[in-house]
Amino acid sequence: MSDSDAIDAWKPLSLSVSTTRRCMTAVCAGAGSEGDDNAAEQIPDVEVMQPSGFMANPTLTATTEAMSVRRGDELIALFLVDKGAPAQAVESGEARMYGVGASNATAVIRIRNSGAVEIASAGATVVKLQDGSQPFVRGTTYADALGTGIDALKTLNTAIGTFATAVGGATPAVAAAAVTLNTAIGAANTALDTLKAARSTYLSTKVSGQ
Repeated sequence: MSDSDAIDAWKPLSLSVSTTRRCMTAVCAGAGSEGDDNAAEQIPDVEVMQPSGFMANPTLTATTEAMSVRRGDELIALFLVDKGAPAQAVESGEARMYGVGASNATAVIRIRNSGAVEIASAGATVVKLQDGSQPFVRGTTYADALGTGIDALKTLNTAIGTFATAVGGATPAVAAAAVTLNTAIGAANTALDTLKAARSTYLSTKVSGQ
């Protein structure tokens, strides 16, 4: 590697995402007095290299550095780093993608060492899939509420059957109707029990959220 190929830390003063090409460029300042960027060597239109399928436009801070290589008059930023940003507690064996804006560092996608995949938004914001036009059901909460409603409906059905049996002695026709009603109630309660028990199969065991 020649001296011109040495990797140095430059200070990015601004970033621009192209509207016509899939690239981002920076204005970078070289060595100079602390806080006096105007006196330092500045190079415009420094292309910031980013891997295929990924683009990030980070918020620049006083501690952001562009690790760059200079080839003649051309400067290429290999990647941006900000060691002064809040720490990310990445466990051994984990891969993580996190927000690089001013207030989204807690928004992360984690592939954990265990093989679990976790997606978390920042604060009270929403994790959106597709266009995010419909909220997902809070499965456990819904299933528990459904079970409570089913139990209440079964209690009502039983009460109706008990009442029908009590008044069924008035005439044979009423008694026969009470038998038919109780048979229907028994079938309905069995179906409701099946619906309630299905909780264990219709709730996903692979995807959960808030």
